Amino acid sequence: MNLATLVTALRIALAPAFFVLYTTMPKEGPASATTIAALWVLFLVIESSDFVDGQVARRTGTVSDLGKIFDPFADSFARLTYFYSFVVAGRMPGWIFLIVLYRDLGVSFVRLLAMKKGVAMSAQVSGKVKAFVYAFAGGAGLLVITLERFTGGAIAAVFGDITTALFWACGATAVWTMIDYAAAYRRLAAEGTR
Repeated sequence: MNLATLVTALRIALAPAFFVLYTTMPKEGPASATTIAALWVLFLVIESSDFVDGQVARRTGTVSDLGKIFDPFADSFARLTYFYSFVVAGRMPGWIFLIVLYRDLGVSFVRLLAMKKGVAMSAQVSGKVKAFVYAFAGGAGLLVITLERFTGGAIAAVFGDITTALFWACGATAVWTMIDYAAAYRRLAAEGTR
């Protein structure tokens, strides 16, 4: 296991801690400042590790087929964990979470089909856009509980509406990327029959 793979594995290790911390906050009243700070640390480490692992792999010359598969798996594992946390807390609509989940399962299936053809399918541009949208929506979800804790309900409610719009953007991006990955696989399959 190289350094880039260890950084990727960090996302998988930290995601359950985020879930436990987020879902054990009190249902009534604001969360403690310590809990919110810990959630932000976990979230920022998870999201920054997504950028760092690719940089490390390129700089150390350790880009591998394993990394091309493991990195998106770790992304899905972490982001599905915090989106599910938002669903459990009643912040993210469950149907949007299902679209995101189905997209990730669908893209994993497409990657398996590509592997059967001997190709480790790397991230498409749409997948990188999706990662940005998901990260932004995740940060917005945390911002709402931060605002609830430190500023009160009115400002948090406004940002809650913005966060809901970002969750809708996650659903739309999930659909777009699923179509894009399916099209990329179709091109790959067509090239293989030539």
